[in-house]
Amino acid sequence: MKGNKYKIIVLVVILLIVIGLAFRMLANPYRVSGDCMEPTIMDGQLCFVNSLSPYLRKYRINDIVVFKHEGKVWVSRVVALEGDMIKFIEGGVVVNEAILQDVEIHRNWSNWKHGSYAIDETLQVPLAHVYVLSDNLSAQHDDSRVFGPVARESIIGVVW
Repeated sequence: MKGNKYKIIVLVVILLIVIGLAFRMLANPYRVSGDCMEPTIMDGQLCFVNSLSPYLRKYRINDIVVFKHEGKVWVSRVVALEGDMIKFIEGGVVVNEAILQDVEIHRNWSNWKHGSYAIDETLQVPLAHVYVLSDNLSAQHDDSRVFGPVARESIIGVVW
């Protein structure tokens, strides 16, 4: 009788640990620092990052991802996938010869010519990479315009 009580306690503890680890992988908290994703995500806003989704599905256009670059953590929106051809034009992003429709995103296009990747000529996104872009282009925070396409292995997860 006493042994069963301890078994139940051990099972409950193990179950709580498993649930805690699963929650940590599915809802990793991340506080955004900076205005690069405004108005979608505001400076100081707490987001939850799904760290498992990179293993469960392919990235999609408009996914907001958290990734590491040069020892820092960044947040940006995926605008082109591996193999896509991307180029900026005045007030728009052209992906595979079609203008990317930012219907729900209200990008600030002032001072958008920041960086050199896909600004003046078409760029093909390499295999195992995505091209990310901030929603607030005038903030001139680093995104793929500055440091080029982001390797999938650098992505921490997708923001919920």
